Amino acid sequence: MKTAVALAAGMALFFAPLADAKDGLLFDRGTARVGERMTLTTSWMNHPAGVIVYFMPLAVSPKWWPTYQAYAPARGRPPALKSAVRVGHVERWRTTGGRLEFLVPRVTPGRYVLGFWCQPCDTHWTSALPNFQPDPRGILMVRP
Repeated sequence: MKTAVALAAGMALFFAPLADAKDGLLFDRGTARVGERMTLTTSWMNHPAGVIVYFMPLAVSPKWWPTYQAYAPARGRPPALKSAVRVGHVERWRTTGGRLEFLVPRVTPGRYVLGFWCQPCDTHWTSALPNFQPDPRGILMVRP
C-alpha cells in the first residue's frame, strides 16, 4: 500500500510540471550576433497570446526561475531584473502554435536564455537554468 501511494505521488510530481509549463520557445540555432533577427516558433502552446518574453544572461536565470522550483514554473510576476531585456510577446502561429520574432539586443557577448512570463496563468520560467542539465536549444551564445 505504501509503495502504491509513493508511486502515485511520484508520478503526480513528475507529470504536473510538464502539464503546467507548455508555453515556451527554444532557439533555432546556437549562436547569434547583436542585431541579428531571431524567429522562433513552436507548433503547440497553451497560451499563445499571453506570454511576454525577455532575453537575459544564463547566469541570472535562477533569479527569474528559482532552482528550488525544479521543472515547475514559479508563481506570480517575475522579478524585475535590470539584465532582463523585454523582446516581445508570443503571437499566435498557425492553429495551435506560437511565434516570436525579435532582434538580439545590444548585450555583452556570452550565454543567454529566454525568460517567459505567462500573464493568463501568472507564472514565469526560463528556457534553461545553469544548475540543471540544460537543453542546448535553450541557450544562445551571443558572439562579438
